[in-house]
Amino acid sequence: MPLEIACLGYAGLASLARASQRHRHIASRGPLTSPLSARITGWALIVASCIAAFMRFGPFQGSVAWIGLLSLSGILLVLAMSRWPDRALQAWLPALIVSLPLAFF
Repeated sequence: MPLEIACLGYAGLASLARASQRHRHIASRGPLTSPLSARITGWALIVASCIAAFMRFGPFQGSVAWIGLLSLSGILLVLAMSRWPDRALQAWLPALIVSLPLAFF
């Protein structure tokens, strides 16, 4: 299973959640505290997960795999935020660190 696509998607969705008005009190500590920089980083990570899916599976299967893995990472983020909102939003950086070496193999 291509874990880097899901990790990049999780990191992007968590970064977008950090930029929202609702979760700004959680995002006030740590890197990327500005909502604009968190929003730009989130969209860049989602695009990077799309590119990783296309490079791994090709354009036709890559789009299906990207949508599926992005949905799974979104479900994981929502379930984690319902129980541990601060830990779920702070996990974007470890997810990004895990996905970078996997993207090159």
